[in-house]
Amino acid sequence: MTKLKILCTLVGVSLFFACNSNNNETVKTPPEQEVTDTVSSDNSVDSMRTIINRSMIWTVQPQSGEKQKLKAPDSTMINTYSSARLIDLLNQNYPDIRLDFVKISHDTMYVKIPDSKVLTNQIGDTGAENYLASATFTLTEMKDIHFVNIDMKAGDHAEPGVYSRDDFKDLR
Repeated sequence: MTKLKILCTLVGVSLFFACNSNNNETVKTPPEQEVTDTVSSDNSVDSMRTIINRSMIWTVQPQSGEKQKLKAPDSTMINTYSSARLIDLLNQNYPDIRLDFVKISHDTMYVKIPDSKVLTNQIGDTGAENYLASATFTLTEMKDIHFVNIDMKAGDHAEPGVYSRDDFKDLR
């Protein structure tokens, strides 16, 4: 009886692949509201200045003088995105700082930066603060998430900890 089941399964799988092997049509699904701005990059400056999906996440924008201010995303849909989508947007915008989802517990999202050298030692105090602000504001767009617990190896410019929007009052 088991030989018959195996034979039937093999025949079924073979028929499935045979019926689909000559299908030349490709089904394309549109990306989930992917909005891109012009990518600008200066080779003499680190990649933190390259912003890909600027309108989809919170960003820090220069103001007059040395002042900077947080800018809300242009997309009103951000508060409906999953944690995976928000982390993916952050990783697209900051490719040298890989953020991994760990878990959500109560009102806190736990994330990890496995290789934090760029964030903690290479982009300076301002770059690190801007990234942490962008990540915190973007991830706390999720309903009922008020804190982001970032696990990483500490360095000169950033350290692990629990961050909230209140930690970046100077950028509002």
